[in-house]
Amino acid sequence: MNKEKRSLSLAASIVASSLVLTAPAFADGEVVFASWGGSFQDALRSSMLEPAAKALNITVKEDTTNGIQDVRAQITAGAVAWDVTEQDLPSCETLSREGSLEPIDYSIVDTTGIPKELIHENYIGFINFTKVIAYNKAVFGDNGPSNWAEFWDLENFPGKRGMHGKVNYNLEAALMADGVPMKDVYDTLATDEGVKRAWAKLGEIAPEVTVWYRGGSQSAQLLRDGEVDVIHMGHNRVESVIASGIDVAYAFDGGTMDIDCLLVPKGAPNAENAMRLINEVLSAESQARLAVTMPLGPVNAGAFGTGIISEEMAVKVNTHPANYEKQLLVDPNFYIGQLGELTEEFDTLIQQ
Repeated sequence: MNKEKRSLSLAASIVASSLVLTAPAFADGEVVFASWGGSFQDALRSSMLEPAAKALNITVKEDTTNGIQDVRAQITAGAVAWDVTEQDLPSCETLSREGSLEPIDYSIVDTTGIPKELIHENYIGFINFTKVIAYNKAVFGDNGPSNWAEFWDLENFPGKRGMHGKVNYNLEAALMADGVPMKDVYDTLATDEGVKRAWAKLGEIAPEVTVWYRGGSQSAQLLRDGEVDVIHMGHNRVESVIASGIDVAYAFDGGTMDIDCLLVPKGAPNAENAMRLINEVLSAESQARLAVTMPLGPVNAGAFGTGIISEEMAVKVNTHPANYEKQLLVDPNFYIGQLGELTEEFDTLIQQ
C-alpha cells in the first residue's frame, strides 16, 4: 500500500472509530476531540467533555491519538477528521512551524488565568505535569535529597537512584545539579559549551543510576517496591505511591514541568465548534474538575478559586501559585531538530 493510500485509510478508520460522547436532543452541530485514551481519557470525559457538550449544546465525538504522525497523516491525505486534539508540547510547536494548524481564535478562547508562556498563536496549554525528586523516608528520614545537587551527591546521600530513561529532562537536571540557576538552563543549553557541560555532569551520575525507567507505572513500582531509594518521576505517580502506604517525600523545587496542549488541525471540519470546546475545557471550573479527578495541574490559575479543589489538595498540585515558580518549564525549542541526535548520545551514555 502506498503512502497516500495508507494515509487515506488511516483517516477513514479515524472517522469510523469515533464514538458519540454526548448528543443533546437538539444538538447545535458537533466536534471531534482526540486524546490519549485509557483512564486518562475517561477522566477527561467525565470532568470536561460531557459538561462541555451540555453547556455548548453540541455533540462531542471522541477518538484516540498516538501522536504527531496521526495529525500529519490526516493533513497529508486531505481528510482531516479531528477538530481538536491533545498533543505533547514539542509536537504542537513542530506542527505549528510546519503550517499544519489553524490559528486559535482568541475572540472565542478566553485566556484569563492562563500563563502567557502557555498561549501561542496556533496552540494553547491544556494540562501541566511535573517530574519531581522523590525519596523513601524509610531510607533517608526527613532529610533526603531534595534538590539536584543533593541528588548527584552520593557521598552525603547514598542510595539507589532512578532516572527517566529518555534524554528529555536529564540535561536540564544535570545543569541544575552543576549550579546553573533554573532561569538560565535553556540559555546555557543554547551554547555548545553549555551542552558539553550538561553531558559531562550527566556522565558523573549515569554509572550510579540503578534503573533508567521508561514508563510512569514502572517508576511508581520501583519506588513502591524499594528497588530505588530516590527517583525523578511524575508527581502524580508519587502521590499514588504515598496513597498505597509508602512513606515518601517530595518537593516541587527544581521539578521539570511539561505541558500537553490543544490544537486544531488545518482543515478541521468544525473549526468554530473546536474553538468553543477549547474555551470550555480551559475554563476555571472545567480545569478544577479534572484536577480532582486525576492529579494533574490545571493551566488556569482560576481553578484554585472555584471551591472545587480543597485547600488541602491545592497545595499538592504542581500549578498552585505557591508551587508554579519553583519549577522549570520545559522548552521544546531545545529538542526540535536535534532530538534524534541527543537521544542517540544519551542511549550510548546510559548503556556504558
